[in-house]
This record gives sequence, C-alpha cells and structure tokens, in this order.
Amino acid sequence: MAKKKKLPNKKHKGLYIYCSVDGCKKNFSWTNKTIEKDGKNVQIEPLCKLTNRKFSNCKNFQFHKYKSRLHVPGTKSGTISKVLDAENYKEAVVKAVDFENEFKGNVESSDEFEFNITRYYLLQSQKQYIYYLENIDVAEHKKVERSQKYIDEILFCLKLFNESLRSKKIKPKFFLIEKVTDIHVGYFHKYLLDFKGYKNKTYNNKMTAVKGFFKWAIKEYKLNVTNPFDDVKKRSTIVNKDTITKNEFKELLEIISPESGFVQVGKSRKNRYKPYLKDGIELALHTGGRREEIVELKWNMIKVVDDEPSYIVVPNLKVLRQKGEGFNDNVAPKIIPITQSLKKLLLRLGYNENMGSHEYILSPDRSKTSTNAIMNNLSKGFSHYYKQLNTDRNLQFKNLRKTYLTHLASTLGGEAKSLSSHSSDEVLQRHYINKKIVSKAVKEMEIFE
Repeated sequence: MAKKKKLPNKKHKGLYIYCSVDGCKKNFSWTNKTIEKDGKNVQIEPLCKLTNRKFSNCKNFQFHKYKSRLHVPGTKSGTISKVLDAENYKEAVVKAVDFENEFKGNVESSDEFEFNITRYYLLQSQKQYIYYLENIDVAEHKKVERSQKYIDEILFCLKLFNESLRSKKIKPKFFLIEKVTDIHVGYFHKYLLDFKGYKNKTYNNKMTAVKGFFKWAIKEYKLNVTNPFDDVKKRSTIVNKDTITKNEFKELLEIISPESGFVQVGKSRKNRYKPYLKDGIELALHTGGRREEIVELKWNMIKVVDDEPSYIVVPNLKVLRQKGEGFNDNVAPKIIPITQSLKKLLLRLGYNENMGSHEYILSPDRSKTSTNAIMNNLSKGFSHYYKQLNTDRNLQFKNLRKTYLTHLASTLGGEAKSLSSHSSDEVLQRHYINKKIVSKAVKEMEIFE
C-alpha cells in the first residue's frame, strides 16, 4: 500500500515530489516548514492545486512521485528531469544519485548537449517560467510572493497561446522562442477574439500575461530579439461603476438562506449558502475592503479612541505584495473609520466579547476552511443571490466596495483618498491617522441608514 511521501527540511538538491494527477501536475519542493508569524513559530504546508487543501490532507497521495531535476551544463536555466521509482525519501536519494551519475556520463561522452545549449524551445521555457514564478531554484533575493491563483492564471494563458499555435499546426514543444513573430501574435489575437469570444478586458489580461513570459525569457536566456508582444495595443474597456441600492441590499440580505442557495454546476448540485455570507456582505459594504482584507480582519485591528471603537487599521495587502518583502516597510496601512452602522455590525458580531483578540471577525473557526475558500464563497454566494433579485444588472461582490467608496467620496470629498489609500505615499503618511478626518467620517457618513 502506498504511503504518503515527505521531504526533510534539508533535502537532496534537485529532489521534488511530483503530483501526476490530471489538472494538478504540481512540483512540491517542500512539504512542511516553520515560519514566524505574529511573534510565534507556525507550521505551514504547501497547498494542493486541485483542492486547495494542505499537502498532508491530499487524498491523491498515491499519485505522488519523487522527481529529480538537474541543471543542463552550459545553459542558464536549462533542466532535465526524471520521475523516480521510489516509495520513500531514502530510496529517492539513491535513485537521484544514480540519475545524476548517468546524466553526467552522457554529457561527458556526447556532443548532443552542446548542440542544444543555445536552443530554447517554447514549451520547455514555459515550464521554466512557471518554476520561476513558484520560486523554484530562484535566488533568495529574487524571490517574490505570488498566490497560487495568480500562477494558475499565467499557466492558463500560456496554454491558450499554445492552443492558438497548434490550431495552425505549430508544435510548441519543438518551436524555438526566437522564432515567435508578429504572425504568431496575430494567431493568438484572432484565437482569443474569434474562437474563444473573449471580451476586451479578458483579451488584455491574456495578452499581458504572455507578454510577461516573453519578457522573462528574453532576459533569462539573453536572446537577441525584441518582445513580439510589444506592439499589441490594449483594447478599450468599460469600467463597471455600478453601486448597489438600499432596496437591493435589503432584499438581498432577506433572500439569503440555505433553501435558496442551490445551483447546478455541471453534473453537481451545490449550495452557495454559507453561515458567514450575510456577515461578509455587510462587512464589505460598511468597510469597503477587498475580499481578502475582509476575510483577514481581526478584532485587534480595531483601535479605540476615548473608550470607543474609532477605526480599523488594515494592512494594504495589494501594495505590500507588489513591493515585496524587504521593500514594503513604509507602505501605509488603510484606515477604515468605524461609522455608526459599522459599529452596530461589529457589536452584533461580538466586539465586546472579542475586543483586542487575535481571532478573525468573519468565520473565526478556520480549522476546516481557508482564506481562499471563504473569498471564493463570498463572490459566488453574492452573485448567486443577487441574480435572484432580477434587476437586469450584473453586480458582483466587488460592487459593494464601489458603493462604499462612492459614499466615502461624497462625505469626505478629497479627504477620502487618505482613508481608501488611493493616493501617493506622501499624502498617506500625512493623513492616514488624521483623527479629524476619521471623526468626520464617523459622524457624517451613512450607508443605507
């Protein structure tokens, strides 16, 4: 019977665990490690690509294989890999060493690798790019934190590009990167618009993602070519500035129930209702936070002035990630004023009982769920129930943030920037804890009151 495979903290170089399940195909360079979080040592695990569960909870562990990947001499990022026939780590190390010795012998006795040193094929280079995004074999100072969702989206865009080439009888596996020209970008352009039927915003996102791959490849492999995607023009998009009305919001909360949450997804019948859905929707409206900001809210983020909850200090997660660790120390947080309506909501959710604690405000028990799961449930739940209102509008969860910012701008005018963080660092540093602005928002701002 197959046993779950693990990797020690100081593993053999180039050794990974590979999941062979269709739709996953993920390489795990580690299975468990300790990090410091909020002054405490916390055990973390990588997440399964399919289920978003912890590695140790993966139900497909029998499909996990040890895999060895080696650097091809004479290249900067060229690699060769082999799935190892090993049931445990010790066996995998022995097999990996055998593979390394065999590979070295082949290199020394053959001119084949010299022939391929400067030939970079599209498909293999795309795999290397995904490894780069996952920080595999990336120098410590160059590592950037990226979500698995972001990496999966990039991979999907590269697959679309490959599909457009295959539709023209071009095989990405044997197609050199430097041979990609305007003609092939044109194939992709037509494929996205005519075959996939994507709208302008989606088209722009796909083009940008593939352009990013070529930018990396040209720099990584020192190719003497220009980026074939440089001349792609972004197509015009219409920004959805719709806000939810008072009546819509009231009716939406009234219809949210387990009985009306069922929806057919393919062959499966799912229930979009979640016990925390109403609370999440109300928090979104009264804080103006993005999904992750709402899901990550904790009681100790609430600051008290004159014995009253006055404002919430929220890390600006989007900007923090953009700047990266070591470069984001001066990123100003967001300041959310606690209006009378938000105060009532927080009291109902348990402010008095949880004041100052490290517990999450929304769905505090995270033992059987995750931030990503709650985020997805909020989006899907909102869309499902809003459609039942039959308003002939296509509002999404993010429209709650737009509603909040509209009311904030109406109340504070130009001062709203200092709270929403949509401004320069200089303005934020000057205003983000300006008690007069917070006080004004608390006293004057009302949303559906």
